[in-house]
Amino acid sequence: MKRQDESADQELEMFFAELKHQDSEIAIPPYKKRTPSRIWKLLPLGIAASVLLGFWIWNHEEKEEPLYQDLIIISLEEGENQEQKFVIEQAASMDVWESPTASLLDTY
Repeated sequence: MKRQDESADQELEMFFAELKHQDSEIAIPPYKKRTPSRIWKLLPLGIAASVLLGFWIWNHEEKEEPLYQDLIIISLEEGENQEQKFVIEQAASMDVWESPTASLLDTY
């Protein structure tokens, strides 16, 4: 029995030695060196841009633009004998504004 085990062991050793020899002949491709991440270089730039944008938005004032065109005000007025008529006016701006439901407070 020992002879069979020894011969089987030698065959296995020869088989794996041959595999090792074949593996040693395979060319291993060179690996690229890992370049350091650029995120750490761009991080201060991003923070500075965010801070500047925040200050610009915070201090940004809305400018009032003048109206270059006249306004046309169309209103419905009730005259004598409960007759209603449209009144069309032109103005540079709306000086007085009356709620359309203000009459409901008085009549009901």
